[in-house]
Amino acid sequence: MSKSYVLLIGGVPGVGKTSISGYIARELGINIVLSGDYIRESLRPFFPKDDVINLSVYDSWKLFGENTDENLIRGFIEQGKKVNLATHRIMERAIDNGEPMIVETLYFIPDHFRDIMDKICSAYLYIEDMNLHVERLNQRQEFTHFNSPGIRLSGNIINYRKIMDYSIKASDENHLRKFNNSDYAETRKELLQFAREGMM
Repeated sequence: MSKSYVLLIGGVPGVGKTSISGYIARELGINIVLSGDYIRESLRPFFPKDDVINLSVYDSWKLFGENTDENLIRGFIEQGKKVNLATHRIMERAIDNGEPMIVETLYFIPDHFRDIMDKICSAYLYIEDMNLHVERLNQRQEFTHFNSPGIRLSGNIINYRKIMDYSIKASDENHLRKFNNSDYAETRKELLQFAREGMM
């Protein structure tokens, strides 16, 4: 294993980031797995109540005007700048210390990690079929988020998928690997192989 191995897995809620990150960590003996949601939550007390970071990402457009695609993505990017500043520092520290780590995050914005992209392994998870995506969101309480019913999130599926489309486009522009997690078992196997190859 590379002494500075860091795996960054992006994706909106419900695509399997948490469960697959845990699986890869167990299979590869990686002891540190961090969630972008928890990084964001830890930052919130340090910002004013009316700051964009204190909104749910699907409501982040509200500080920028009407509910348009442009304002939604603007809110997503503005939240991402703050969360990813912390995420960037964490990954830099892991690289410097030689601590293998997995970070799974909604805020998959490659431009925010431009200067360390060649030092980390990055992949984006998505679900192509919207109905399957809704089904997975509604099921996630059974597997990973035991006290967080997915129905609130599936009710905002349209905005999540607009964010997903933005990150897919950014992945393509940066020639980063994407995994369509329609078949969970197959995707888990493919992403594990990708992670192994990244260690070489």
